Amino acid sequence: MDHRRAAAAVLALLLVAVLPAAVAAHSDLVSSSPPDGAVLTGPPLEITGDFSEALDATRSVLELRAPGGSVLATGGVPNDGPATRMAIADLPAFAPGTYEVRWTTVTADDGGVERGTFSFTLSAATPGAAAPGASAATSTTPTPAPVPTPALSAAPSPAASPAASPAPSPAPGPGSAADLLVPLVVLAGVLAAGAAWLLRRRR
Repeated sequence: MDHRRAAAAVLALLLVAVLPAAVAAHSDLVSSSPPDGAVLTGPPLEITGDFSEALDATRSVLELRAPGGSVLATGGVPNDGPATRMAIADLPAFAPGTYEVRWTTVTADDGGVERGTFSFTLSAATPGAAAPGASAATSTTPTPAPVPTPALSAAPSPAASPAASPAPSPAPGPGSAADLLVPLVVLAGVLAAGAAWLLRRRR
């Protein structure tokens, strides 16, 4: 009998420990805008999430994170909206990439906490927002190369032959016949005079 009472006491303690956790409600994501996994060609005007339970506006939060993981904007339960919705209205400029929205919900009735994410991809840049690491390319119109004009081949002009000039007559050198003729004539006269004088003496 004592064993049965001890087992019943242990079972009661387990039920006391487990039942509050099982009874605590959790507010899960029902739908979102943009939808999870959506590919957009333009930036969203607002990011919203609708949940299954009413939220504690002071502790529930919605976060928009950049492709690198940094927090770009946050939101929560709007004052003029339903208690089951959170929204981010003040959105920054977007660049192409995949963005993640992280949500944390705390139920208003029992404080049950739930967390999750959804994401969307922007495929085109918004005006004025440059893609990360991208530089603006300056387009230049290529100037067409001039078409070469074939050169006209001119017939080769005959080379002008130099005018023939009369060859200069060579100047008489020191050993020429004109220079030797005068001394020979003088010598012959001297020899003739000498021979005549010798003939006269012999007579």
